[in-house]
Amino acid sequence: MTKPAVFTQGDISKLLKGAKSAGVDVRRVIIDRSGRIVADFGKPVDDTSEPNEWDVVFDAQEKRTAKGRH
Repeated sequence: MTKPAVFTQGDISKLLKGAKSAGVDVRRVIIDRSGRIVADFGKPVDDTSEPNEWDVVFDAQEKRTAKGRH
């Protein structure tokens, strides 16, 4: 038997609509296992200046496997 959801989609919608009506940007929403909802407010940070280390690993892996294909 599954455990009932601790939060609903409506809870997230209320948070986002409330922030929008207040003129606040939501950077991200975090929901932990207990159902606690935390919102970070502010402009999204553009962190595309340097690649993620895992992007480099996966790109290298794709290139390596593509060479072996015929």
